[in-house]
This record gives sequence, structure tokens and C-alpha cells, in this order.
Amino acid sequence: FFFFSATRAASRLAASAMGLSPAPKRRLVDADTTTHAEPPPTPLSPMAPMCRASWGSFTNLLQHCANAKAAGHSGSDHNLPTDTEQALKRFDAACEHLVKELKKRVVVPTEAAFFEEEYTYARLRGCVFVGHVNTDLDSIAGAVGAAELFGGVACRSEDGLNGEITHALEVAGLEAPPLFDTTPGAGVAAADGSRLSVCLVDHNEPKQMVASLRDDPQRAKRIVGLIDHHALAEGFSSAGPLTIDVRPWGSMSSIVAHLYVRLSAKMRPAVARLLMCAILSDTLNLQSVTTTDADRFAVALLAKQGGVESPDSVARQMFRHKTRWIVGLGPYQMARGDQKDFSVDGWKFGISVLEVTDTSPVLAIADQLLLELRILKKEKGKGDVKQQLDFAFLFVVDVVQQRSKLLVCGGREYALASAAFPGCGFTVAKEGLKAPGTTVRADQTLCHVGPLVSRKAQFVPAFSHVLAEGFSCHRTRVTDPQYAQGKSGEALDKVLAAGQAKVQYAGPGLKRNMSRANLALYEQSTSENAA
Repeated sequence: FFFFSATRAASRLAASAMGLSPAPKRRLVDADTTTHAEPPPTPLSPMAPMCRASWGSFTNLLQHCANAKAAGHSGSDHNLPTDTEQALKRFDAACEHLVKELKKRVVVPTEAAFFEEEYTYARLRGCVFVGHVNTDLDSIAGAVGAAELFGGVACRSEDGLNGEITHALEVAGLEAPPLFDTTPGAGVAAADGSRLSVCLVDHNEPKQMVASLRDDPQRAKRIVGLIDHHALAEGFSSAGPLTIDVRPWGSMSSIVAHLYVRLSAKMRPAVARLLMCAILSDTLNLQSVTTTDADRFAVALLAKQGGVESPDSVARQMFRHKTRWIVGLGPYQMARGDQKDFSVDGWKFGISVLEVTDTSPVLAIADQLLLELRILKKEKGKGDVKQQLDFAFLFVVDVVQQRSKLLVCGGREYALASAAFPGCGFTVAKEGLKAPGTTVRADQTLCHVGPLVSRKAQFVPAFSHVLAEGFSCHRTRVTDPQYAQGKSGEALDKVLAAGQAKVQYAGPGLKRNMSRANLALYEQSTSENAA
């Protein structure tokens, strides 16, 4: 029924766009052929979203968004520049100059590059470069880039690769590196019985090492190098001095890119594209709090070297390929992976999108996602309230059913969503959920927006149309001198300022310490209601 109704609605919209008159609506006829008017459309709800009575609501909703888009409220009309776009603009001239200089230095290296290559990094020549288990893109790209730089062998620690990695390899035009366990000289002895030295990339904890290396009695002797951006683990040790390059940057691939520059080494465009993809992945398109200027500069430089016109578009495509896997990485990355900001009439709103084949794993952690959306609004300001977002939304798109659900993290979001998606029902996002603040109820945290699935063509136009028509609610714009947030917002500010909700690397992803932030958001609403 849904496919038929959505198709019929789309056909009407297409006919309208071409200036044609749509076919008249079919009238309901009973057994004695008496004609009756159609009943009013049933509001969209999770209980009966596919029923025949909802066809009118589906059509109205699609028409509502189409009208908003036709009025000039498409996604591209109200885009705010992304972090990646800002980085490209900021470092464009410097990168252009550096690319020209690097071409000269490859032919005539600097004295410093000679010293570094001949003595500092000499031990890494011919090594096996391998990343961690629970393989991510940074560990693959870093191994490939470093192996090519030092004439070594790149290996992966596991057989299965997530969709983001395979997509990035396609973008780069490279094959996946071989398995460590089956590569002669790496996990198994070479024909002459020897084994190669190893340089770890993107990890140093023994429990994250590929099992055959971790359990190798000669491990401490075989490991001669480390390139990483994580803290050194207590269990990491070696039999002798190592060549170590550990930096507090957002991606290990940024370090590898820096090494190419430092050593005046030529980088193939394919390797540049892969390293760029890895940095975009690890920093969530340069939006993560772990992102540094070194990462931003590296993306701008690698994009030029790899011939990539829009790294931002590449990052979004990677995230879509990664979505199934990222659900297991946690709310921090889920809320930021495919996220864009927009501005209409002084109001700023962010829209995150998760495209999944099953929405239940996402909604199972709805409480954490709502909290991340509230924090995301604040972190966008980078310490300046006026730079924060007024609204933050997360649409969970079911790509099988072609339907979406909208997570509503606060009172402002509820006010805007109610106006933008008329006729759509609201329910509690997760059973037992407390209200995420004092101006929204728990049963207003999930909006069922039915057949809307496109950020650019439907979500943004719907919000933009309302905001452009003089929208107001219980809060003013964050840029207004009179702006004042509620109790839950103030409580969250205190937690963030005290460093009690830090983001850290945990396994293959980024995780936030949520305990104090949870109390700040959800207990405020509980105490307010009790009062």
C-alpha cells in the first residue's frame, strides 16, 4: 500500500510541476452505487501509517514540502559552509603553494628531509605496517600510505571490511591490503623462515593488536616502530628503542600525510585520496572535537594532490556506506557523521541523517542520541553562544520502507517540527524515556514524517518555509542579546565546562562520558515536573 500511495502522490506532484492537471481523486462508492465524499485523511502515526485512510495525509505532506521547495527553500539555498568547506577555503592558497614546492623537493630534497629519511626513519624501511583489530579506515589508509612511503608491506588485521572502507578504496582506486595472518614474513614465515619487522599504525594497546602478532613470543623484538594518535597504553613495551611518531591529532593519516611533506616524498594521487578519506572519517568530516588544524590542512592538501573537488561530498557518501557499522560505534558519531547546518532568517538549524535498513537499533539508544543533539548545538559554537545552533535534528531514514522518523531533542525542536510537518504524529522515542528538558514532553520526542526521505528536497524546505514566515517560540534566536536558555541547558553547560563529558577514543570509535550529562539533561525535567 505504501509504495502505491507514495507513487501516486509523486505522480500528482510531477504532473503539477509540468503544468498538467492531475487526475481527479477517486470517489468512494458503496454497494448501491451511491457516491460519497472521501473522509478526511487520517493523521500519520506509527500505528497505522500504511492504511488507505492515510493516503490524503501522505499526499498533503509531500505537497507541503514540494510547495516549500518551489518557494525557494531548497537545501542548497540555506546551506551554511561545512567545516570541511571552510578548511578548503582557509588553506587553499597555502596548499597551492606547497603542492608546487613539493614537486621541486621531490627532485631536490631539502637537507632536513635527507637527514630524516637516512637516519630518523631508516628502521621503518621494508617493515610490515598493520593497524588494529575492529578495523577502521584510518588503520587501513595509514598502513597503505606508510608502507608506500617506506617501501614496506601494508597489511590489514582482519578479513571483513566495513562499507566505508570498501567505498574509500573505490574512491582512491586501490585494492585492500592483504591479511597480516596470510602474508609471508608477516603473520607466517617467509620462504626462508624469516619474519619482517613490524610498525604498528593507529594503535599500541596489546589487546588491539592482531592476535598472531600479540601472541608472538618475539613481538617485543619485531615491533620497531609506531605511528599513532592515541595515548600510549600501559601494556605497550618493546625490547629496544623504537621509532615513534605519536601526535595529538584527529587522525593517524594526518601524521602519515605530514611525513610525506617532511621527507619531500612523492605521493601518488590514489594514496592522497585514501589518506584524505581516512582523515574525514576519523574526524567526522572535520566536525569532531578531536579535530586539529593539522587535520584541516591535511585534508585541503590531500584534496589538491588527489584531484578531489568536493571532499565534503566524499565524506557524506562514505558515511552512508558506513551506517550499518556505525550504529555499533555509538551516539557521538551517529549524530555527527552526516550532519549539515543551515540558516534562515537568522535561525540556525542542523540536520543529521542516518540511513538504515532497520530503525530499531537506532531508537534503542534514542536517549543518548537526544543528549548528543543537545550537546551538538552547544559544541557548534566553540565557546561562543551566538555561534551555536538554535535547533538540532536527526532523521532516521528507513531505506527499505522509504520512510523516516525524526528525533526531537527539545522544546524548540518540537515547536519547529510541529509547524514544519503538519499532520504528523509524535510519540515517545524510546519506552521509559524521560523528557529531554523542561519544555518538551517524552511523548513529543519522535515525529513520524512518513514518506519524506530527502534532506535537500524535503527536510530543509519544510523547516525553511516555516522559519521564513516569521516563526517564533518560547526561545529567541541564540544571536539575540535577550537570549536565555532553560535549566537543562544551563546544567549541561556546567557539565561541559567542568570537562565531565569528554570525548575519548574507545576501541574503533569515539565515545563520550555520558553519566553527568545524562543527569544534567534528564533529571532537570524530572525535578521540574515533580515541583
